[in-house]
Parts: sequence; C-alpha cells; structure tokens
Amino acid sequence: MNAAGRPFPVLIAAVIAGGAVVSAAMLLAPALGATLADWSPAGQEALFSGLLYGVLALIAVLGRRLAGLPDSTTTSRALWIAVGAAIGIGGLMLALGDATLAGAVARGPSGGGIGTLLIGTLVVAGQSASEELFFRGWLQPVLARSWHIAAAIGVTAIAFAALHIAGGARTPLTLVNLLLGGILFGLLAWRSGGLAAPIAAHAGWNWAEGIVFGLDPNPGTGGFGALHDLDMTGAARWGGSAEGLNASVAMTLVLVALILPLAMSAARPPIRSISVPG
Repeated sequence: MNAAGRPFPVLIAAVIAGGAVVSAAMLLAPALGATLADWSPAGQEALFSGLLYGVLALIAVLGRRLAGLPDSTTTSRALWIAVGAAIGIGGLMLALGDATLAGAVARGPSGGGIGTLLIGTLVVAGQSASEELFFRGWLQPVLARSWHIAAAIGVTAIAFAALHIAGGARTPLTLVNLLLGGILFGLLAWRSGGLAAPIAAHAGWNWAEGIVFGLDPNPGTGGFGALHDLDMTGAARWGGSAEGLNASVAMTLVLVALILPLAMSAARPPIRSISVPG
C-alpha cells in the first residue's frame, strides 16, 4: 500500500490541506470582497463558497483516487437521501424547539427573494457535499481500512471540528457540537454504505438553520436572506451568543439523541462500502 492509502499520511495530509485551504480563504476574503464590491451579498457569498468548497472537493477526489478507494454505487440511495434529510431537518427543528421552550428565541425581520433563497439552497448543498466528500468520502474510509470503525469515525470527526476552528468556531460547546455532528455524519456514512445519507443530513441541517429559519448568523441573516429570521437571545448556553444554536445545549442534546441509536448498531457490519453518489 502506498503512502496515499495509509492512515497516518492521509490524516496528516487532510488536516494540512483542509486547514491551508480554509485559512487561505479567510485571509483572501477581505480582498475578494473589495474586488467584488459591486456584487450583491448573495453573489459574493456564492462565489466565495464555490471557490473554497470546490478546492476541498477537488482535493478529496484526488485523494480518493490516489488511495485506490472504489467508486461503487448503492441501490437504495433515494431512501438514504430521505432518511438523511429527515435526520438533518428534524434534528435542527428539535434543537430549535428546545431553545424556544427555554425562552431563547425571538423573531426578527425576514428577507430575501425567491431567487437568492434558491441560490442559497444550492450553495448549502454544495458546501455540505464538499465537506462530506472530503471527510466521510476520503479520510474516514482510508482510516477504516486499517483501524476499527469507531476510531476512524472519531478521528475523522475531530478533524472535521478542527477545520471549523480555522473557519472561526471558538467556544468549547461549539466544538463539542461540531465533534458530535461529525460523529453523526460518520455513522450515517458507515451504516448506509455511501455518502447520500450524510450529505442529505448535513445539507438538511444547514439549510433549515440558515435558509429556512435565519439562525446563522446570529442575529440577522446571511447574504441569501431567510424565509423566517429567528434570532437566538438570552443565555449563551441556549444559543444567545454570536455562534447561536451551534453553541447551545439544545443542539448537544439532540445530537446525542440522534447518535445513540446509530452507535448502538456499530457492532453490526455496514450495509455497503463507502461510495461517492453519482
């Protein structure tokens, strides 16, 4: 097995490559914003995301080929897309419900036309697919070939959380939730045997959070606007900080509840080997 297929070289390469791409993007963002000053906020965000996540996806595709990972297909992809979307959207709504019961949600002014909301939906789908291809489509299956699946999922989730530190995540609870999210997506990838479920879950969660309910950023909405602008207020532990629901106990509780049934089935073999949807 060459270095591109061994766990430690691939882990190091993934961490360095991911950190370098995200750090470079954050450094170049002000200059890009100044160059595109005449563009709309939605256009600027779409271009920035396309460049950033496009590079991550290219690295993942190259890494998969060098590692000799198979591009197999699954026959139940539609089912797993539905399952993943239900987990992602449903999980976000449960976390939002918990925060609402704690009195940590207020309504703000919504905004955004149909066009920008559709563009935002496509951008969220692309971001999620790129991250899942990078972590659960490349790093995790390489690690799983040599390590126990629990170790492969856990280490990949740590790398996933670390990438978001470069992207601006700071509070300890946010990092815990990112780690739990990485474990959830890793379990979905392993149990389903493909990327359809984790991509759908990841995209569904982020789409509901940003495009449907306007929870990210907090307060206000992003460049694409939102169907409803709900702002997280009150105690930081329930989302009333700049990192919003991502830094809330509500999100922690929901992620643990979603992970437990998948983790309890970890002793059984996966349904199929990891594949790239196509």
